[in-house]
Amino acid sequence: MKKLLLITLLLVVALVGCGSNDNDDSDNPVLRVGMELKYPPFETIDTDGNPDGVSVKIAEALGDYLGREVEIVPTAYKSLIPALESGKIDIIISSMTINAERQKVVDFSDPYTTSDLVMLVHKDSIVKSPADLNNPDVTIASKAGTIGALWAAANAPLAKIKTVEEEASAVLEVAQGKSDVFIYDPLAIINHQQNHPETTVAILEPLPNTSGWGIALAKGQDELREQINAFLKQAAEDGTFQEIRDNYLQDKIKEFEKYGLDFFF
Repeated sequence: MKKLLLITLLLVVALVGCGSNDNDDSDNPVLRVGMELKYPPFETIDTDGNPDGVSVKIAEALGDYLGREVEIVPTAYKSLIPALESGKIDIIISSMTINAERQKVVDFSDPYTTSDLVMLVHKDSIVKSPADLNNPDVTIASKAGTIGALWAAANAPLAKIKTVEEEASAVLEVAQGKSDVFIYDPLAIINHQQNHPETTVAILEPLPNTSGWGIALAKGQDELREQINAFLKQAAEDGTFQEIRDNYLQDKIKEFEKYGLDFFF
């Protein structure tokens, strides 16, 4: 009886062990990539509701490089870094600018783009250049958590900062004359200006303490960061990035040329 009981226990342990191994590939765990899918053509969804865009393709190529399956985790932009800190996601690929404030809480890969900002300005605003922003009579619309909001707080402390949750809300603030300016990246601002002729576009001087978009990861993940940097270097050299440009960005590159701007990716 004791012998039978021992055999039964050993079988149970073996089955439990097998079940655990089937569901847990510790050598190649799923890579959970956080991004806000509201910024086409970088982060968006296709007609079938699936994640799509430049950042999705970068994530998939990174997964192939690492030998890991990729899961895109849709996340509001302001919640991306908290999600990374809490372990809900493994990395962020969401057009995120590297800057000193963010580097206090997360690590970044090497930059894979450049990172200038521009202003969407109402045509009747007193803002004619970046030098006019730091003024108590100026209202700046900012999307929560973005580099534009961080820039405004650091460089225009005298201005009124109106924080909104959605990019479209910030654009309407300016288009309706409720705010003077919305600070954001040129890709989005050019598109918004074309849709709102009552606004104009002005180039912002390069941001201090920034160096392009990077892939964010939790502090202390040095091995993963080295692997990501090696991937980015290879992708820039082996045609991976060029293929993404060709498939997703040709129209945007032409728009930048009309404004005399170099495309940033």
